[in-house]
This record gives sequence, C-alpha cells and structure tokens, in this order.
Amino acid sequence: MDFHGAIVLAPMVRVSTHPMRLLALKYGASYVYTEEIIDFKLLRTTRIENKKLGTVDFVHDDGTVVFRTSPEEAGKVILQLGTADATRALLAAERVQGDVAGIDVNMGCPKEYSIKGGMGAALLRKPEKVKAILTNLVRNLRVPVTCKIRILNTVEETLALVRLIESTGVAAIAVHGRKRDERPCHLNHDDVIRAIASTVKIPVLANGGSKQTIRIHEDIEFFRQSTGAAGVMIARAAMWNPAIFSPPSPNGPPPTDFQLVHEYIELAVKYDHHVSGTKYCIQRMFSEKTTADEYVRTLSAESMMDICEIWKLPDDVTEQAKLCSIDRVVPTCEVVANGDASGAKKPRLHGSEGADAEAAVVKLPMRFIRSEWPEVGDTPKQLLVEYCKRNKLTFPTYTTVEHKASRSFTSTATLNSVKYSHEIPCKSKRYAEQAAALVCLTHLKIPLSTSPIESHS
Repeated sequence: MDFHGAIVLAPMVRVSTHPMRLLALKYGASYVYTEEIIDFKLLRTTRIENKKLGTVDFVHDDGTVVFRTSPEEAGKVILQLGTADATRALLAAERVQGDVAGIDVNMGCPKEYSIKGGMGAALLRKPEKVKAILTNLVRNLRVPVTCKIRILNTVEETLALVRLIESTGVAAIAVHGRKRDERPCHLNHDDVIRAIASTVKIPVLANGGSKQTIRIHEDIEFFRQSTGAAGVMIARAAMWNPAIFSPPSPNGPPPTDFQLVHEYIELAVKYDHHVSGTKYCIQRMFSEKTTADEYVRTLSAESMMDICEIWKLPDDVTEQAKLCSIDRVVPTCEVVANGDASGAKKPRLHGSEGADAEAAVVKLPMRFIRSEWPEVGDTPKQLLVEYCKRNKLTFPTYTTVEHKASRSFTSTATLNSVKYSHEIPCKSKRYAEQAAALVCLTHLKIPLSTSPIESHS
C-alpha cells in the first residue's frame, strides 16, 4: 500500500458507501475509505457471497447490509472501524480482513454518538488505549493498519500522540487539521499537519482542506505541498464532486453535476444500494443546487425507480431499478464461515447432532421476525409440525449454533434426512429455530398462514 502522492476518498457517514466509493475510483482515487463501521455492529454480521450482484456482503442479523464490496475496489478499499476496545477491534477486523486492503481506526470523529461510546475523538485523550488498539491490530492482522485523528489543543500534545501512534507500526496516519470542537467554518491548521509530517517517518495524509483550499483538482497538489504530507484525503470536496480526483482532460470538459448524479444512480441501481442512502448522497452532491426541480422531487422519492424517473435515467436502468429493494440479499448467495482464516474458536453447538449442523444443504437468507407473526396462532415451527402430521412424517429436529462474538444464533432443522438452515443469524435460540423452520416451509412450498418479509424485502 503506497500513500505517497495518493489522493484518497475520506470516510464519511452515509456517503462513503459502495456506489460512491466506486465512482471515486472511476475518476482516479488512489484508495477509498468506507464510512465508519462500529465493531459491535460488524461482529453481528454474516459474510455472504452474493452471486446475483457479484459482491461480498456482510449482513447484520437484522437483515441489513452493513458492508458491501465488489471486485472493482479490490486492493483499494480500506474499512474504517469505530472501536474503543483492543480485543473487540481485532475480532471485528479479522472478520473482514480478507475482503479489504486495510483497516483504519477512527480516532477523530467528534460526533456525540462516537464520543459517548469512547470511540473517535474520545481516544485522542487516551494514549494507552490508542496504543493497545493499534498494536493489537498491527501484530495480528494480515493487512495494513492506519488511523485517522484530529489535532489536539497544542502542537506539542499532537506530536507526542503521533509519535506514539507511529511506534505501534501503523502504515500511515491521516490527520484532519482541526481540533475536536472545531467545525468546517474554522480554518484548517495546515501548519500543524506540516509539523506532524516533518516529525514522523510514516506517510501522513492531509485532511480538512475542502472548500478552504480544495475546490478543483489542481488545488489538491497545492494542499499536499502546503502541508508537507505524503498524500491527501478528501471529504466534502469529493462528496460535492466525485470527479475531483481526475485531472483536466484535453479531450473535453469535466462531467457536469447532472452527469455525476446519473453515474452515481446507475451504480446504486446496479449494486442494489438502498433508496434512503441513495437519496442522501444525491442531496449532498446537489447541496448547492437545492432549488433544482430534480433535487426537490428527490426528497419525496420512495423507491429507486422513482429516483430513476426523476433524473431521467435510461430505460434499461429504470427497469433494473424495479428489482431493487432495501439491502437485498438474494437467494443465490452462499455463506462463507466467519473467521476461518483467523483461527477463531469454533462456535458452541446446542442440540444432539454436533458438527453435523454444518452440513445443511438448503440455505436461504431468511430470518424470523416475531412482529410479522400473530401473537396467538401458527408459527413456522407449528406449521411444520402440522405438515408432518398430515404426511405422517417424523417431526423435525433442531440443532443450534451460538455465535458468541456476535451474540447471535443459527439453527438447522432436519426433516426427512434433509437439512435446512438460515443464513442470517437471529438474536435468540428460539428465533433461530423458527427461522430454520421457515426455510424448510419455503423450500417445500408449504403454504404459510401469514406473509413474513424475507431479508431481501
């Protein structure tokens, strides 16, 4: 991983998601960071190879896609981790290290939710915890580790912190040149970034120059030189104009705002990005054109098809948008066990079949949602028992796996020597068994007395 001369898409909540990362790479970004993903959330995901989309999805046990990546960003995507604990950080990072180019630890976010959890900028005042987290990751991961910080109240304090960070063996450090309580309206302290760059030997990525310094591509190198940094990390300027990574072309003018929104929507449709995230990014890209008719109509869009029609996307894209749903996980995906390469302990089994639970041959991305079934009446397990009675079959047996790290459960139902399992873990053993029964009912096309929503709805 080479950060010298690199121009990098910064981690931005709800912005640095899969479609935006791909768009930034298309226009020349050296690397792209994900939005911050909290370790607790990542630990409650299952890794799924989504063959319909050609992606790898990390799916939360509530069915939402926490992180999605595709071959276009292989070797270029760096996952930013929100954490306050060295052990938990390693468990979460091990889960994704085979699908990312590196792991970054967020030590600069000033938002209240991060601070209250002891993450982000809260770590700036806890050097021993910083050292423990980064050292644990560097020693145990196969991929490079970086971190992103804000500056402290004095240059001396900041330099002491970055020396400590460098001593952990991280590959690079990104520096937002503002203090924890400063906002974009405050001037970026380029001089402090310059002092950091001249103090440490590892690459420094300068951040915080959007609008104040960086408005067009040519400003990026000026910012890099003025800070003495090895590379530049861009947030807001890239959010407004993802083509900023690309130098001027002698072959024609740069893409217009409308062209960039069209390209973004096409990627969002292609990779089934959820409509709320798509709307958010479009609003940020058009933040200075809020009176545009398309912008105003986007605010009330309820589906990806609505968005395609508002922005007049080609018919084939609009047709594809009809298939989009909220964080769809398609039935053709396959589970790959979490943590195999990391040597993690095998999950504990509940039931009498032991390791045979791993031999399930019918797997579907389903989960049991209690609110979608009547309080009194049939549940998937009850329906399956009734089916067995009618057909004089032996009642199904259940074997449940407890995933201690993510505090979730996966169950396998065995009926007539065939095993049925759900790919999205559940929050309790009881719900896991219901989910396994639901997979069996679905596969056997047994009528349901209700219409539960699958994970891809």
